[in-house]
Amino acid sequence: MSIAAKVLDLPSLPQGSRAHSEKLLHQRHWIVGHNSLKEATSVPARAELFTCSLCASPERREADTYDNVFRLCPHPPLLQCQNVYNEQLAQYHVTTDLEQRLLPMITQLVLSSEGHRICLGNWNTAQLETLSTVLLSTDSSEAILLPCS
Repeated sequence: MSIAAKVLDLPSLPQGSRAHSEKLLHQRHWIVGHNSLKEATSVPARAELFTCSLCASPERREADTYDNVFRLCPHPPLLQCQNVYNEQLAQYHVTTDLEQRLLPMITQLVLSSEGHRICLGNWNTAQLETLSTVLLSTDSSEAILLPCS
């Protein structure tokens, strides 16, 4: 990824363009190789190609997807990150009525199937509709002030 950043000259881009390019590079990093599945001629070959490169074992053969990386993969470093992330979500101090309504729903969505989409900013329609159930017509984006750490 560092080579791609140099080739694209990311440091010279405006922050918005750089962030967009970095997101695409990150996504590309995790999904490269999935087109090889199209060439698999048997179920075993497909299963072998579509196996997480971190947690591949006879007991656990999850698809190498974002959902696996964000929520399911039992690989020790990833599991540690998942646990720390979940602890941080549970300890977040809510200060407004909006946060009291919004944050439990976002936590629930993040921990659900396809929760990785929330983390990537690629929400699906069902997730947006679920979130809209806790929002009021008087809520605004300015009312959400998330501290940077």
